Amino acid sequence: LVAVRLPAAGGPAAEPEVAYELDRSMAPYVPTPVCTGERLYLWGDRGVVTCVDAKTGELRWRGRVGGTFSASPIAVRGGVLNVSADGEIVTIADGDAFEILGRVPLGETCRSTPAVAGGRMVFRGESKLYALDEARQ
Repeated sequence: LVAVRLPAAGGPAAEPEVAYELDRSMAPYVPTPVCTGERLYLWGDRGVVTCVDAKTGELRWRGRVGGTFSASPIAVRGGVLNVSADGEIVTIADGDAFEILGRVPLGETCRSTPAVAGGRMVFRGESKLYALDEARQ
């Protein structure tokens, strides 16, 4: 995984420069990383989450949530969540220490990334579409 620094907008034409490279063992195969400002989360396919400093790539922590993931994590309400292939929604704290905030079974297989829009979080299961209303959480 490589992070690049883009040239300043409106400045002279220049090539992007490599800001840092992460060891391949940190990079997920399918899920896309998510950034919450200072922290970059790499949620691995086999349930290992790695948090690095978004600017430097320095390891902040690594923790195991278990499960198998093909969906990508999303950042919402001070947390980072993802849904496992078995349909378990796992939420971790968006912070400098690994902390699992909760686990909720969806009730069926899920391999898609949750979507957030209009005050709702939507999960596409194997046979159903689930929507959680923000007002009810």
